[in-house]
Formats: sequence, structure tokens, C-alpha cells
Amino acid sequence: MDNRAKTQQDIEQEMLELNEQFTTFLHTKGITAKFKLAFNNMSESLKKQHAQDIAEFEAVKAQSAEDNKEFAEFLRTKGIKAKYKLVIDNIKKGAKAAPANTAAQIAKVQAETKAAVARANALGKPYSTATAVSAASLEEEFNAFLKSKGLDGKYTVSVTED
Repeated sequence: MDNRAKTQQDIEQEMLELNEQFTTFLHTKGITAKFKLAFNNMSESLKKQHAQDIAEFEAVKAQSAEDNKEFAEFLRTKGIKAKYKLVIDNIKKGAKAAPANTAAQIAKVQAETKAAVARANALGKPYSTATAVSAASLEEEFNAFLKSKGLDGKYTVSVTED
């Protein structure tokens, strides 16, 4: 499965290929010959797609082996004793690295929390029920919100008191 976006040139190339195949199909005489041509075209397309699928599968497989080195090593290990020893060694390594990993995760969460609080404070502090809201401050906050969304050139808010 190809996840990249097709460019205009790719689309035009496909259209030219399809047009050529359809023209060949129209000029073919006899229903048997048309079926043979259609099935040959499908077969060629299937072979191309299969080759692409194999290449993508191998790339994903290599990436997965790289991401999961311990599991790939476990699969390559021969014999139950060797597998048992490998699992025990990996558990020991994980136990040694656990405090450092936990500390790193806690630091990451704390940094994300501080960043989220800073973003929330940058957007404006919520008003308490005791705080009086003036038309000027309300207009200022609306326009700041529009500016943060990139709409300040397109829209402006004016608030008047009645």
C-alpha cells in the first residue's frame, strides 16, 4: 500500500498508460483476444504490485527487527536453554535500567505539563465570577484569540456596552 500522495505527473502518466491499454483493447478483434489481452494486463499489473508489496514488506520487516532487537534476537536463538538464558538476561538488563527509564518518563511528563500550563496561561486566564468583565478587555481577548488562530487580518471583533 502506497501512502505517499500522487503528483500531477504521476496521475498523468497513469492516465496515459490506461488510455494506451484501452486503445489496444478497442483495436483487438474477437472476444477471446480481448479477454486474453485484459487478463494479460491484469497479470502484469499484479506482478508489479506484488514486487512493490514484497519490497515494502521487507522494509517494514527490517524496521521492525531494528525497533525490537531483543525479540528478533530471541527468534534467532536456537534451543530452549539458550532462549531461557536470553530472557533472564533481558529481564536483568530491564531491571537495572528501570529507575533511569522511570526518571526520564517522569521528567518528560513534567516538562509536557509545564508547557501545557504555559500555553493555557498564554491564551488568557479564566475569569472568576468576582472579576468584572469590561467591554474593552473582552474585545482585547477576542482579538488576541483571532490573532492566535491567524484570523486577525480577516476578522476583528468590536464589543460595545449597552
